[in-house]
Amino acid sequence: MAPLQPLLLELPLLLTCWGFSAALMGLSGSHIHQFMSIRDKIANQSPSLPGFVELDTAGIERVDLAMLIVGCISFAFIGVFLFLSCGQFKGKRGEYSGKGTGAWLFVGLVLLTLSGAWTGAVSAMTAWAVKYSYTFTRGPNYSEPFSTEQRLYLRQIDVFVREQFSTSLNLAGAPAIDNTFLGVWGSISTIEEANAYLNSSNFLQLVKSYKAQVAVGWVTIGTVFFTMVVHFALPFAWQRFGLTRQPKKNSYNEV
Repeated sequence: MAPLQPLLLELPLLLTCWGFSAALMGLSGSHIHQFMSIRDKIANQSPSLPGFVELDTAGIERVDLAMLIVGCISFAFIGVFLFLSCGQFKGKRGEYSGKGTGAWLFVGLVLLTLSGAWTGAVSAMTAWAVKYSYTFTRGPNYSEPFSTEQRLYLRQIDVFVREQFSTSLNLAGAPAIDNTFLGVWGSISTIEEANAYLNSSNFLQLVKSYKAQVAVGWVTIGTVFFTMVVHFALPFAWQRFGLTRQPKKNSYNEV
């Protein structure tokens, strides 16, 4: 059979891993930023209800930070691997060696490490998102039973967390709001009732972006692992199916 560049198979896989790493970096960073923004608004932009409640996210931001770190490392290394893969075009190195990248052993071992790191981070995020939900804790100026304004305030924070965006917590005109507008929050009068409602679900059910993060995370694990397997298998497969050129230089076969 005619010689074929193995990087034509490996390069698209590396690009896919690179893209998934970027996506998970974005989702994790966005969660961290939005929770910081919501807490800032609770602390500094609640003129009518200062110190009423605080937001407890059950530590999920630490898991987001772990995924962000793994994503940054993965993005950086795979960017280098893409460069090493493109280098196989030079002098038709890939056709002689059957390897999809330069520094073949190093790349394979790093891909194996990244596969393990992603498995740990995504498994932790999945477990956290399934087990926990965000809740409220009493602030220094907490009071109950809740007024209509307080119910609207809690509902607004709930919407901010679910949709992962935040605007203003200024509730001018809140007393004129009908309880029908508040939905479930219209019948909640204590923090225990509020937290019981929130704990009836979890992050995975309440926050759409966590569903996306967990789904993309598991696809990323599979993609990185598959890329690692393909990377190690290419030289042997290319030799087996006669897709390599007859070597002219020993350097083409170096690890």
